[in-house]
Amino acid sequence: MDYVLIKNGKIVVDGELRSKDVLIGNDKLIDVDDAIERPEPETPVIDASGKFLLPGTIDTNIFFSELIMQDEEALKRFNQAHISCGTTTVIEPVFPQSSFLYKEELLRKKEVVHGINADYGYHLSLNDWKELSGNDIDYCYAHEGVASFYLKWPVKPDEHKRLEKLLKFAAKDSTPILVEMHKPGEESFWYESASAVYAETIASHINQLDAFLQIATELGCVVCIQNVCFKEELDVIEEYATSGHVYAELMFPFHISNSDRIAVDGRSVYSGLPVVEELSLLSEETIWRCLKQQNYFVARPMSKLFAQGVVKDSQVDNRPDEYFLIRNLLSVLFTWGVTSGRITFAELIDLMACRTAKFMGLFPQKGIIRVGSDADVVIWEPGFKRNLYCHLPGMQEKVKNFFPLQGRVEFVFVKGQMVYNGESFSDDLVKGRYLYRSPYL
Repeated sequence: MDYVLIKNGKIVVDGELRSKDVLIGNDKLIDVDDAIERPEPETPVIDASGKFLLPGTIDTNIFFSELIMQDEEALKRFNQAHISCGTTTVIEPVFPQSSFLYKEELLRKKEVVHGINADYGYHLSLNDWKELSGNDIDYCYAHEGVASFYLKWPVKPDEHKRLEKLLKFAAKDSTPILVEMHKPGEESFWYESASAVYAETIASHINQLDAFLQIATELGCVVCIQNVCFKEELDVIEEYATSGHVYAELMFPFHISNSDRIAVDGRSVYSGLPVVEELSLLSEETIWRCLKQQNYFVARPMSKLFAQGVVKDSQVDNRPDEYFLIRNLLSVLFTWGVTSGRITFAELIDLMACRTAKFMGLFPQKGIIRVGSDADVVIWEPGFKRNLYCHLPGMQEKVKNFFPLQGRVEFVFVKGQMVYNGESFSDDLVKGRYLYRSPYL
């Protein structure tokens, strides 16, 4: 057996940080204890004194198949960005591409060798398939290990009844639905005419969200509203959150140097979407308040947004590309959350790993450092000072209140293999495998 012993790292046990040794054997965690002896003389030992150990984090919704096909270097950038952020699991929506039959499309995607380090799973889109019934929802979970679904809303009125039936079956199986609401100003994907530009008013956008959540809660369906960035959206979500079935991914309003810069006014842009006078961006205080609750997650930054000319090309780890914001997300949350006392490191781990693993039907295989779990382990160095600065939206360059990022991923193990040692990547050592998942806990 191939062993790796990590000594003296702080891990979360029953919600508290405690110093423990962790023994990796092949692709599993085989022991977690106070003092573990080296099983073999040649077993590698890493001293993690003063550092934190966390389970690999989970990117709950990313279109990785499209991203890694962009160019020959895209796969390398994708792997390194996620490793840099401690991400070892990704989940992708499945839409009709080669076939309008979902079974054929799932089979095709599962046979593709993606070449990514992260283990991967799929959400099946509820839109666009020629035929999709309640029995198909059952089949996806029972036979394909697809334990979550993806829905764009609103849809054509004549699609409501069919989708409500699918939601009812999803509720029966406790399989959650990730819901992407059209934002004001976006073009609709279902208008037949190109001239019929999506002209939804602010009021109708909020009403559509309210109507959908009412349907979902009446059916007892677990849903997660994605990319929530406006206070008015959150107000509606919080009205239904007491049902225990409504979750949301919140867009964290951070920027690194000049990346994704906005000013909060009537003509500003937030992640590519127009912001009008009637809508208010979520405040930092509101986001931290929500993230302490179990039904909220952090939405990953959009991968197309990146900084240009922020750092020198020679600084490889910080080189800006389409994943620039993704790779620095953990440092931002650690700097603004943990070091400032807004959340504890245990709460950060719960937010980025444990909570998402439970919702995605991956716990305890993923999301926790426990005997028997996958050996996806991240060693975090909390005192490392970064040469990058983050700030809140609306801050101009003349304002000096920028925050230097703190903390970094020092080592990453994926299924027991070290793929990052703080300086170099060995992303050819391990390839991700398809995950069969269960309903959320």
